[in-house]
Amino acid sequence: MDQNSQYQLAQAVAKVFDQTKGFQERFGELIQSFDQIEKLGQSAAGTLGSLKSFEHQLGQLARSFEPMRAFQVQLAQLAQSFEPMKGLQQQLSQLSEAFQLHLGQLVRAIEPAKEFQLQILRLARMFDSATELQDSFAQLMETFKGGPLSGRNGVDAAPVQTAAQH
Repeated sequence: MDQNSQYQLAQAVAKVFDQTKGFQERFGELIQSFDQIEKLGQSAAGTLGSLKSFEHQLGQLARSFEPMRAFQVQLAQLAQSFEPMKGLQQQLSQLSEAFQLHLGQLVRAIEPAKEFQLQILRLARMFDSATELQDSFAQLMETFKGGPLSGRNGVDAAPVQTAAQH
């Protein structure tokens, strides 16, 4: 086969694959987008790590607060019959409410991270078929592997790495 015929044949096959150029570009864009998402995720993970330490400290405080809660209940009963205790009972109540208020704000502040995690999981499920497709195309590539003339023009198919090989 002369070089002109080989060129025309290669061009005809290339036209079959023209439709995949858009896919290749979009997947390249996905990789760039993932880099930014990964940076944001690492930053959020660092913040969550700091919050985990804070949560541990608050847990210790909450355990220490249990006897105070029993005292607060007794103080409330005493304040009903002994007016001077009402001020102390109100202060303890305000302390409890302040902790509850700030913890409620923190719970709401963490909600976007939780939602982000769910969105990433949904996104990951959208790509479940990528490995199967890559494996199928790799098998198809093997079926087109030529005989003794393969690579005659120095063009051999590059080995395909699957996600499991990375």
